[in-house]
Amino acid sequence: MGLWMATASGDAQTPSVQPYVLLSGSKLADSCPICGRPSIIVPLTGTFGLQLLDQNPLLTRYELTNILFHTGATSGLPYQVLGGGVYQVGGEVAVTQELFLNAEISNGSTIVNAMCVSTNGAVIQPWPKIQVQVNQTNGTAAQVYNLTLVAVPAPQVRSIRPDLQTGSVLLQWDENGSKFQLERAPNVAGPYSAVTPITTNSSFTDMGVLTNSAQFFYRLHPF
Repeated sequence: MGLWMATASGDAQTPSVQPYVLLSGSKLADSCPICGRPSIIVPLTGTFGLQLLDQNPLLTRYELTNILFHTGATSGLPYQVLGGGVYQVGGEVAVTQELFLNAEISNGSTIVNAMCVSTNGAVIQPWPKIQVQVNQTNGTAAQVYNLTLVAVPAPQVRSIRPDLQTGSVLLQWDENGSKFQLERAPNVAGPYSAVTPITTNSSFTDMGVLTNSAQFFYRLHPF
């Protein structure tokens, strides 16, 4: 019998680093100011780590580590974003946010080192969810990148407990107040199918699933 949980948390992190996962609404825009062509806009998926750097009564700063964003297989050009950055949130009168990214962006044929800065200091989402847009500050007349990032802490799996008598499986996870959908597949590469609606619940019993197969893979898809 085999049961595995595949979350979107990326590579293993140290205990002090919180894995984050991008949600729907995250996207990359590739613009050409000089030629006036329509911007190429593609959805982004991926992960990063968020680690506390320092804090005071007014501001808290976090380091973004192990950034790995990419486009889906059906999104045209195979864009990929790697790198790191610093996220700052707080304020004396109103809560604001700033994000600075030092990113390596590839479109499948060329790679640029993009220095990116947030464009709007307003905090849109309640913590720990993050929604922010950054613009490339060292772009050229022929190419400028913009990123919109919507992210939440990746779910942390607490337990996977099979019941050998009923063939059912109880799964429990820490959803961090975000919405997820549990998906299942007979192979780690998929295809995965939904076994729950989109929910903020933190547990699910997959009734009788092991009566037809002794092995399944599960993953939590964020929304």
